Amino acid sequence: MGSPLGSPLGKHRRPAIDVARGLALVAMAAYHASWDATYFGLAGFDLLGDPLWLAARTAILSSFLLLAGIGLVLATRGGLDRGRFLRRLGRVAAGAAAVSAASHVLFPDSPIFFGVLHHIAVASVIGLAFIPLPAALTLTAAAAAVLAGTTLSFPPFDDPWLRWIGLTTVAPDSNDFVPLLPWIGGVLAGIGLARLWPEMGDGMTVTGRAGRALAWSGRHSLAFYLLHQPLLFGLAWAAAQIVPVELPAVRDFQAACVASCERAGVASAPCAANCRCVRSELARNGLWEGFVANRLSERERRGLEDAAAACRKP
Repeated sequence: MGSPLGSPLGKHRRPAIDVARGLALVAMAAYHASWDATYFGLAGFDLLGDPLWLAARTAILSSFLLLAGIGLVLATRGGLDRGRFLRRLGRVAAGAAAVSAASHVLFPDSPIFFGVLHHIAVASVIGLAFIPLPAALTLTAAAAAVLAGTTLSFPPFDDPWLRWIGLTTVAPDSNDFVPLLPWIGGVLAGIGLARLWPEMGDGMTVTGRAGRALAWSGRHSLAFYLLHQPLLFGLAWAAAQIVPVELPAVRDFQAACVASCERAGVASAPCAANCRCVRSELARNGLWEGFVANRLSERERRGLEDAAAACRKP
């Protein structure tokens, strides 16, 4: 997304900022492709536990939010165009609603209720209040937001209506959760940096096919964000149907499941079919990755039990 609310149009646009958005989009697409491959059993990336993957997600998300803050300052250099701001805000909000609706269908046990688009929409409105403030004050607020969001937690914020703020004691079940705290720190940091360096990217030109392609992607970042994941998800699904790959984790699960089933006195063939069914149900409900990493929540464990019960039905 970079800054779906955008930077100035036409001759006032800064191509270097667009290129930065384009690079962030490429990194995000690579991460999502890895997630999709793992989801369909085509790869075995430990996206939830490997420190490198966790650091990659943090870096990619932080870059988007930083650019969102920078874009907000650039878009209001000549004063706030309320109509233009509200139109773009509406597009981001509509995109966020579409993501939530699709996730409820695809991942009913872990839907996206406050992902990155939801965050950027809310943070952009809050960010307007910081644009006229001194950059040092905004950067201090950014640091405070990160500190509070990473060190504080209170049970009242576990309420479904308050989880979007952050400060929860238990992370909610969601495939993309970007709460206001600590992540608004990235948007505020972008605002502060753009205020400190108003000439950021000014006068820089973009050359070469790769640079122009990145700049074009950066100019259409919201559309890129909304379209790339359905495309990648579909390609991963098709690849899994055409060239099924049995990963070690899948083989180990199947072997252990069948052995346990046979010890209960069930024949081998029905056991194998039942275990394949359970594996498919886990993948369909977005539980496979957490199951393999032994990080299922209590709610997800109930989902596992429901999947096993459904597969036992004749």
